[in-house]
Amino acid sequence: LSDVFSDSEIRQWYERIKKLTQDKLEFVCELKIDGLNITVQYEKGIFVSALTRGDGKVGEDVTHTVKTIESIPLRLNEKINLEVSGEVYLSKKSFEELNETQKSQNLPLFANPRNAAAGSVRQLDPQVSASRKLDMFFYHLDRNTLQDHIKTQEDILKTLKSLGLKICEYYKKFDEIDDVI
Repeated sequence: LSDVFSDSEIRQWYERIKKLTQDKLEFVCELKIDGLNITVQYEKGIFVSALTRGDGKVGEDVTHTVKTIESIPLRLNEKINLEVSGEVYLSKKSFEELNETQKSQNLPLFANPRNAAAGSVRQLDPQVSASRKLDMFFYHLDRNTLQDHIKTQEDILKTLKSLGLKICEYYKKFDEIDDVI
């Protein structure tokens, strides 16, 4: 996937996709959450570990801090093995509150919510991370996890939600590129 910045770039992308399949195209549009990509591993439905994307091959183990995020369940609704990814982020309100705390303690302010979330996840002390009101939306299942009934991004989102994982509810499916735009 590449970033696009104009209607014409979206249309060019659409034309490339149309050449790859004879199937009817559908698009699931989701909000872009600017956070830190995290992959969480569950074994038999129990939270086991969390990793950053790192360099794309090797991630950083952030299990000790990620398991303090309230929106990440330590137990799923099913006893399955699962690798799932999403974005850890700070809401604007939590970011403002964090910077107020930083200011009152004469500590440096964070430049933006994404950097604050990334720094919070990488803390050595999980209590610091827990105090920062981090949140997470899940949106991706590992290919090895995908079951026969899961064929689309919408199926993935519904499956994640049914397992007790938080998703961004603001998504919509479209059939036409003009509706996507």
